[in-house]
Amino acid sequence: MGISYDSNIKEAREVLMKAMTDHPLVLQDPAPSVIVSELGDNSVNLIVRPWCTPENYWAVMADIMEAGKESLDAAKITIPFPQMDVHLNKLEG
Repeated sequence: MGISYDSNIKEAREVLMKAMTDHPLVLQDPAPSVIVSELGDNSVNLIVRPWCTPENYWAVMADIMEAGKESLDAAKITIPFPQMDVHLNKLEG
């Protein structure tokens, strides 16, 4: 998940960790983790890693994506989107 460069990484990590630890299918051993993976063009990219049993993989993946987005929104942490500024100059003649 990507967060804005204006966002607090520690706060985002705490919010996402809570979303994972609150989920009943996420294992606590090994512990879930959130790490910075990249300082991208438009965002600080985080790896959100919950652990679960193989049969729960798809449910956990979908649930954590949704819960992560909702949790970041509730904490007023912005998930940016790529932007491009285009400047047009008027040609005379």
